[in-house]
Amino acid sequence: MEITRRHLVQALGTIGAGLSTAGCLTFDGADSTETPAATATPTPATGWATQIPETPPNVSCSAASRPMAEPVDRKGALAARRYPGRPPSEPAGEGAVEYATAFELAYRQNAEMLANTDMTTDGESDSYLTQFDISVQNFWVASGPANSAVVRLQYVGSGTIHPGTDFDYITQYVTYYIGSTRVVRARTTRNDFDGADALDPDPWENGNPVACFEGEGRTPSKLL
Repeated sequence: MEITRRHLVQALGTIGAGLSTAGCLTFDGADSTETPAATATPTPATGWATQIPETPPNVSCSAASRPMAEPVDRKGALAARRYPGRPPSEPAGEGAVEYATAFELAYRQNAEMLANTDMTTDGESDSYLTQFDISVQNFWVASGPANSAVVRLQYVGSGTIHPGTDFDYITQYVTYYIGSTRVVRARTTRNDFDGADALDPDPWENGNPVACFEGEGRTPSKLL
């Protein structure tokens, strides 16, 4: 089943959790107050949804990676954003959209922190992120293989770097494969993308694993 809805706008705040990139992380999920809300109206699966393969993406958990930003000890600096924990055992519908939105939000904010933090203080102003948000303009979600979901987001974004440099994103398209133990991300910035007829960006063809979880079920797990 495919779900569509326009003009979902997510205003972003901050949460204060710095994560280490080394080894496995014990992870118990995102704070409930940080989960984006969404409503959607089901419609029959058409176009890109019919192109979803019958097996999960062939990715290695040893290659799983995502931006992990360290805390910045400066007044007004954003804290690293926490990634959501294990997906639902059978992700679908609104829950899958909320999960993908929360993951993409953390991914892009942490990436911007890594790219724009320079704590040199020898007479020059420090550089660090003080504001960041994305606005989800449209989303699509469809059932994937083996009790998974495939979620595509269309969004724009903006931010501010201390001492006052603003930046904006052009329209972004990202597709997430969300399974109970694997999360795969694919992104494109094609301006002519219409979001209807092709599985593009395609997590099977050009996706990157961003999270793997040990075991099944809802018990505490490790994010690899």
